[in-house]
Amino acid sequence: MRPYAKLAWFLTCVLVSSIPGAFAADRDEKRMVLVELYTSQGCDMCPTAEKVLGSLAERERRIVPIAFHVDYFNTPWKDVFSDPLFSQRQATYNQLYTKPKPAEYGLYYTPMLMIDGQQSVNGRDPASAEMAVKQALAIKPAVGLDVRLEMKPDRLSATANITVTSRSSKAEKAPLLVCAVLREDGVVTDIPSGENAGKSLTARFPARQIKYEFLDLDGKSPSTVRLPLSIEPGWNQKALRLAVFVQDKKTGAVHQATDLPWLADTTTKTTSPGTR
Repeated sequence: MRPYAKLAWFLTCVLVSSIPGAFAADRDEKRMVLVELYTSQGCDMCPTAEKVLGSLAERERRIVPIAFHVDYFNTPWKDVFSDPLFSQRQATYNQLYTKPKPAEYGLYYTPMLMIDGQQSVNGRDPASAEMAVKQALAIKPAVGLDVRLEMKPDRLSATANITVTSRSSKAEKAPLLVCAVLREDGVVTDIPSGENAGKSLTARFPARQIKYEFLDLDGKSPSTVRLPLSIEPGWNQKALRLAVFVQDKKTGAVHQATDLPWLADTTTKTTSPGTR
């Protein structure tokens, strides 16, 4: 594993989508848990972790899964989903994490799962991941999160209107990251070189696009951010979903998350969490 450099805080995002009109997600009364997988197509241990992430998402409908493909495994094969930002996000977790972690490389490795920004587990350990998710689900959300999607007629761009409301003093007068991540599930890539040479890998919930903004809650009134989103014409719109989460910038704790399809009935208001 490569050593990590000290990096400025740069937590990630979320994305949103819908068909012409507005689609709403209002799940602030029930806890949704953000599950991040740090992975790479250049790592021979990562395909197992991708399957673990997919199984978690299929069994527990109240999780929001995202696979962040790091760039530090991009030799000789360059991961098609990799981004330096994802490596930076993982390195930031390594700085903030106060629980025990591997002495040699900390949290800067693949495959690694992070549950709600607070509990790290090995990506190939489904039992530990399930336990961490169960514990996170028992925590009341510190914010209410409402997402309304305004889709352009071409369905290639949209605006996510994200309203955040305080539900706890933990979320007040502290810098918060509001993040939207667009993911396309089930993309198959043939790998010609590297540790997975000769394999066809199926990516589960890989991040395609990230948008974010910072805000502070005063505890009295909701705050709304508007994040523009766009997709490539070749992406499978039926497999695209938007993950949105609110995270404490200083501690990394995720206060609430939600998960929406890019395509949706404009008349529908989603109230049940985790529908996939």
